[in-house]
Amino acid sequence: MADRSQPRSLGTWLNQGNEFASEAVSSYLAIEQQDPNCSKIWDEQRADLIDTLHQLGHRREARALVHRWLQGYEQRLLSSPCRREAQREELWRCLADVVEQTADQNLLEVFWRCLAPLHPPRAKPLNAALPLLAVPILNRFDLLERLLNSLDHPVQTLAIVDNSEGHGDLSEKLQALLRNGHPMIEEIKVATPFNNLGVAGSWNLILRSFPEASVVLLANNDVQLSPLALQSALEAIDWQSPCWLPMLPYPDSFSAFLLTAQTWDLVGLFDENFYPGYCEDIDYLERLQAQPEVQSIHLPDLQQAMAKFNPCGSATINSDTKLLACNRISFQLNRLWLLSRRRHLGDHRGTWARRWLCQWTI
Repeated sequence: MADRSQPRSLGTWLNQGNEFASEAVSSYLAIEQQDPNCSKIWDEQRADLIDTLHQLGHRREARALVHRWLQGYEQRLLSSPCRREAQREELWRCLADVVEQTADQNLLEVFWRCLAPLHPPRAKPLNAALPLLAVPILNRFDLLERLLNSLDHPVQTLAIVDNSEGHGDLSEKLQALLRNGHPMIEEIKVATPFNNLGVAGSWNLILRSFPEASVVLLANNDVQLSPLALQSALEAIDWQSPCWLPMLPYPDSFSAFLLTAQTWDLVGLFDENFYPGYCEDIDYLERLQAQPEVQSIHLPDLQQAMAKFNPCGSATINSDTKLLACNRISFQLNRLWLLSRRRHLGDHRGTWARRWLCQWTI
């Protein structure tokens, strides 16, 4: 006979006459009493009970215990939302086992809700340096130099994606930049992919590689900063909230813009179906505007000052007639993807064909 102090659902199972299931549930409840804060200390014991229930075919009981474990996990993360507390290998494994056998999406939703208290770093130190400057580059190292020479505010990390595929001397000059450093930059990193990742792919590579960066400035290599522009933008943006700040007026908003980690945690990464460039900005702007939690910060004076320093755009392709010819083809296919209902439905058919057709072969 079940103890009346136990939850009704578990008590019902205890009364169904299955001796082992009753014993396992009772043992789990005993662990809860000894460990009301759901610490990691008892994770192996919890997992052993659930594993044995699985092995003997008691799926309903196994699911119920995982659900109780998730409830304790959620409370734990609410009081201590950090990576150390969130990484619970045994819980994740037991949850995956249950969902794999039951296809229980509701249980998965409980898990995703548990992770909601986790946030990127929120602290904004005094006189804060820009945590991350992200720059994809295809050619024209001289333009990158111009951008770096316009820096008048410190940067913790400059992350460059070298999309040149070995053409010209760009890679050699980037290696020299790595060796020599820059007075305004604490650390420089250069990624060299197999081939041109495109704009969205390069941005995504950098964001995925530096998830600890609370704020990132994503900039084209042909942009230069007006005096005090970066400092003004960093002072205006809310480091603790999902928000973005375009440093140039529309339609050049995505030539240089600040993005908080909370924003791409909420909105997601950029759509790499737009390749190598153009229209990924329109898609992302739609997604930003569809999230009421995201704050758009527009500073007209800053944008006007930046516009004066950047009267011309698209220097990467405008300086190379072969790239211009390639872009005329890929731009139209990107337009078609932007207009397609498949994009909104997340329909992945044609991913290979679009990528293959849009390559810039020079």
